[in-house]
Amino acid sequence: MLGDVTLTLGEAFGVALTGLSVVFLALISLLIAIMIISKVVGGIQGKADANKSNQKAAAPVKAAPKKAVADNSMDPALLAAIVGAISMQERSRVESFRIVSINEKK
Repeated sequence: MLGDVTLTLGEAFGVALTGLSVVFLALISLLIAIMIISKVVGGIQGKADANKSNQKAAAPVKAAPKKAVADNSMDPALLAAIVGAISMQERSRVESFRIVSINEKK
């Protein structure tokens, strides 16, 4: 395809540098686009969460049910992994939800 074209060492480095710079500029632009989109979606989701919390606050308050005795026999590392996985899946902070019980299926 190139035929009789020969490149000097300096031209070859120039072509390689141009190719690398194009790739990294594309990766940087993708990073910036992902950050902007995540901020926009996070803002929209935050507004939706605020509306839900306002609707819940307006609802009549019911008496709190009795708390069950917690079974602390689960490995703390496993419990932390489960809480972290739920937090990542829900894309919310750990303080924004409460785990009532964890049942192991056999």
